[in-house]
Amino acid sequence: MRKSNKKRKVKILLLISGSIAAVRIPLLVSKLVKENYIVKCVITKNAEKIIQPLSLSILSRNKCITDADQWNYKKSKPLHIALCEWADILLIAPLTATTLSKWVYGNAEGLVSSILIANTKTIIVAPAMNTNMWLNPAVTSNYKKLKTFKNTLSIEPLKGLLACDQFGIGKIPTNDLILLALKFAFSQEREDFNDLKNKSFLVTGGATTEKIDSARMITNNSSGEMSLLLAQVARFRGAKVTYIHGPLKIRAEIIDGIESYEVQNGSELNKLIQKEVHNYDYFFMNAAVADIKIKKNINHKVPKNDLKDHLANNLDLVPDILKEVSSLKRKNQVFIGFCAFTGTFENLKETIKQKFAIKGCDLIFANPIDIVGQGFGEGSENEGWLFDKKGLECYIEKSSKLDLANKLINRIISIDK
Repeated sequence: MRKSNKKRKVKILLLISGSIAAVRIPLLVSKLVKENYIVKCVITKNAEKIIQPLSLSILSRNKCITDADQWNYKKSKPLHIALCEWADILLIAPLTATTLSKWVYGNAEGLVSSILIANTKTIIVAPAMNTNMWLNPAVTSNYKKLKTFKNTLSIEPLKGLLACDQFGIGKIPTNDLILLALKFAFSQEREDFNDLKNKSFLVTGGATTEKIDSARMITNNSSGEMSLLLAQVARFRGAKVTYIHGPLKIRAEIIDGIESYEVQNGSELNKLIQKEVHNYDYFFMNAAVADIKIKKNINHKVPKNDLKDHLANNLDLVPDILKEVSSLKRKNQVFIGFCAFTGTFENLKETIKQKFAIKGCDLIFANPIDIVGQGFGEGSENEGWLFDKKGLECYIEKSSKLDLANKLINRIISIDK
């Protein structure tokens, strides 16, 4: 996938087919334009019955294209070819069962189907339909065929309350998730979006909290963004992913589509990891575990005047979870630890040696948190060094956390177990 040039606006061709989920597309168009993308919309005849082309034209600042526009004697090139050549990347949202069937079987009836068959560029796919339709064997078979298309990044529909009043799978992915997939596609150097289909990842993230009393707690600054992006990147690339996290301090929508479990404290995190870890090829211990806990669990608020004594008499260290879990590591599993550090790189190397001696993991990724704009917080950038037990270090340059997550996974899966 060719990376976007920050000085040039990226051109998105948005294809819209006739699911009731199309009512959400105007908000997506508006969001894409606000993110500085150039958007052209192409709409099927059935989708025209659900949303007005005029509203899409106004929101996108470009004429909405319909089936009636497909053949024009004044044009020297077929429209579906010209649009494929114009776009940097394509997006179909929502994708219906009908359009999916036409696409995988090469049926070019209609402008949207013609574009799908003529296209050779990266395309993001966001299916949406009734649960029974999504689970129909014919649709399931067609979707499996679609997943083999190398230039296709598909985000499976979500579970929830559908327009037909059923509760099940079939909801269109959230706009934030679609936008994340678009950004990921431009960070991916190749167009194989299913290269991890036979791999599994257990990722932990976010800050845990330890109770002081009924009103206070001990925690840290981790937002959980880096770990969530690691989980989403692995999923976008076809892996089986489970995400265990503390309370997140980021947009909740981008967690959608991942099997996830929320924990509160280090003990809950430890128990869940020990239950799950044997099922996965890669274990990313990215959770920012609160280092200190209170020995005595109390259910009332400690008066402020007594708080100093309460802390002094009851503080204890939280056990090293990665150290404990590493004893469960089986052959051909890869365990990755994370280290947020301050200070010089030389001091870091000594710290890393000590961590390898204690924690029993295969790799450690270290990132600085004492540089403005890096480390903690949603939207911040990151950089760091990946170390192995033999002292090998690989620097990953500063970039967005999404880009860094993709590069870090690339590096880790390239290392022999």
